[in-house]
Formats: sequence, structure tokens, C-alpha cells
Amino acid sequence: MQQNSIPVHFGKQVIELDIPGENLCFNLKRNPFRAENSEAEEIQKALEHPVGSKRLREIVQKDSSVVIMVDDRTRKTPQKRILPFVLNELNDAGVDDRQIKLIIATGTHRDMTQQEILERFGKEIVERVKIENHDCHHNLVDRGVTRRGTRILVNKNVLDADIRIAVGASLPHHPTGWSGGAKMFLPGVAGTETVNAMHLLGATEAQLGKVITPMREEMEDFATEVGLHFILNVLLNEKDEMVKAVSGHFIEAHREIVRWGMKLNGVEFAEPADITISSSYPFDYDLTQADKGMFSAARATRPGGDIILLSPCNEGVAPTHEKDMTRLARYDDDTLWKMLDDDVIGNRFAASECMYLNYAKRNFKMSVTMKDPMLANMMGFYHLHVDDVQRYISRRIALDRKLKVGIVHNSGEILPIPATLHKELQDE
Repeated sequence: MQQNSIPVHFGKQVIELDIPGENLCFNLKRNPFRAENSEAEEIQKALEHPVGSKRLREIVQKDSSVVIMVDDRTRKTPQKRILPFVLNELNDAGVDDRQIKLIIATGTHRDMTQQEILERFGKEIVERVKIENHDCHHNLVDRGVTRRGTRILVNKNVLDADIRIAVGASLPHHPTGWSGGAKMFLPGVAGTETVNAMHLLGATEAQLGKVITPMREEMEDFATEVGLHFILNVLLNEKDEMVKAVSGHFIEAHREIVRWGMKLNGVEFAEPADITISSSYPFDYDLTQADKGMFSAARATRPGGDIILLSPCNEGVAPTHEKDMTRLARYDDDTLWKMLDDDVIGNRFAASECMYLNYAKRNFKMSVTMKDPMLANMMGFYHLHVDDVQRYISRRIALDRKLKVGIVHNSGEILPIPATLHKELQDE
């Protein structure tokens, strides 16, 4: 019996999983993608040839105040390598660095520390422009409601700027469908109430990999009304190298980067697995980041099969939502909706996250390897110590020689696609 020894990330640690060749169903990683240009050339090309928009230097005026919204530590966008090009483009239009502010679009995530800011943005950027964390509780402007009834509370410093720019990466994303585009605006710099309401829009069905979703439409409606003037989105390969960049209008440029993203992140599998090992690295901070790997794995696992989320979740369930999520995790969706209707849930984001997780628990046997077994159990998951994953797989294969095991690497970034659909989607 031929064994396949496969290295898999558990956080920054790498473990080896031995799976017999006849039992290995798939071993999914991002597709090979050859970059046409160097990183610098790719970013510059994107800025010089925006999609659906004038060039950035033609949009701004010399006296424009500019806000650049950027993603936080929970994302991999190499901001320190991208932002100098954006700042230089603004400088070339006569905008001084003192007129520019970077706002970290944390949504309801915790603030980044000064050390994290220095590491993420680099000394050059830190010394050139003012950088601040978004505060989802204070300094907000009420802009009424969307057509779906979502109350819009947004960072005042963002709305006060003459020009608003979003810089980030695009990935398959649950519950938005794909990240990027207007997502940096909403929920990135929105108030808590708005973030919570928007996440409930994603609780109705599996959204991963869809281009048009309720959340996406909500974001783009607001960005159209208020004004998101320019975006720059990138794609990263498995080495975190930028292989594609697209700039321009927040809808048209977003659709273009998603088209390229499907070629990189849309990965074919032949048949669903009985057990899927889902390594969410590097989205390992907490369960609300790592759980993206559950929904990726769900696309490639037979109904009722096993999903093992391989992630340490060093910061627990979620630094800003853990207490509410562990309290609400016991309830089914109908009960949660009733509690929301009765207005007895203060943290509506926590309710939406629990609904997402209920989908996974309803349809699969869900095990997590997070370091705190008590938190895993409180969230309604089986807890499996990382050292026991191999033993569990081996025992299951011993009981069923035809068992199929799949592995998804970087599962927070992968969109598994059945072989029957893969070519059709790649050709779109």
C-alpha cells in the first residue's frame, strides 16, 4: 500500500499526514499562475490602465483631501509593497502626503497595535502619512438606511474626505462571495450596527464563490450613493507574491479581478471526500477567521461527511465577539431569528456567525483542532487534538478501505469546484 506523506500547515507549524494513495481523494492548492510582470510593473500597469475609471491622478485635485482604506492584520495584502505606488500617483497629481490619511478598515475586529502597524505598512509609509484604526463605536456619521433597511453608520473621517480609495486583495469569501471592491468601505469602516446587519444578509444561504450576493449588492449600493472613487485590488500566489493587480471603478474593476481570481483560486476536484482536512493557514488568528476554511471544505465534502478544521485559533473564537458567540452557539437558526425579531440579542454579528456555523454543523461532522478544547465544545464542535488527526484518519481507513480523504491547503483562499463545472467557469 503506497503512502502519501503530505505536509500540512497547523498555524505556522507543519505536520505530516500519511494517507494511502488509493484513499487520497484530492490535495487542493491554488492553481499555478504565471505572472506576466514583476510586482512593481504589475501595480504600475494597473494604475496606468484602470478599468471603468479615469486614472487616479486625473480624479484628484491638488487641494483634495484623500482617505485610503486598507485592510488589517487578518488579511495578507502586502500593503507596504503596494502603497508607495498609490502615494506616488497622488503626489504626481500634486497631492501632498499631508493631505492623505490611511484608515485601517478593521470593521469590528480589534485595533492593530503600533508594532503591528509598523510591520504591516513599513517604516516608509508610517513616516509619510497619518495612519489610524477605524473605530466601529465612535466618530460615526448616520447616512440613513439602504433599500434593504440597513442603517448606515460610517466613519466620519472617511466621509469627510474629498477622495476615497480602497486598497486590498480579492479572495473567495464567505459570506460576501468574493472579497475586494466595495467591501473595504462596508463593512470595513462601518459602525457596529451596520456591520452586524450586513452579516445577517449572508446568513440565508451558502455564498462562497458567488459574484453577486446580498452583501455585495448592499456594499455597492452604498458605495454608489456616497462615493468610492477608486480601488486597487491584487491577487496573491502561494508564496504571497502579487501576480495580478486591477485598479479602477469599484464594480467594474472588482469583476475583473474576480475573473482572474477564479483562474488562480478556483481549484478542480473530481469527487467529494468522505473526510476533508481543511488547513486554514494563514487565517489562523481566531475561529471567525479560520471558519472560512469550513465553507471551502464543505464544497468538496459529501453531505454528512467529516470536516476537520486544522487551525490553532490562538486568539480563541473572536477577540471582540467570543462571549456572545459562545452563549448563542447552542441555538438553532429558527431560535436565533426569533431572538433577533424579539430584540433580545445585542450582538447581531455574533448571531450571524453562529448561523454560518450552524450550516456547517447541520450538514457535516465538524471537528476543530483549536488549542482550547472547552471553547470548541462550547461552540458545538468536536475537538480533535492536532496530534490525533493522523490516528483518527488511520482508524477510519482501517474500518473502511474505500474511504476517501481530501486535503485543502490555505482553505480560506481556495474555491473548490467540481470537475463538471470547472472548465465552464474557467472559460467565462
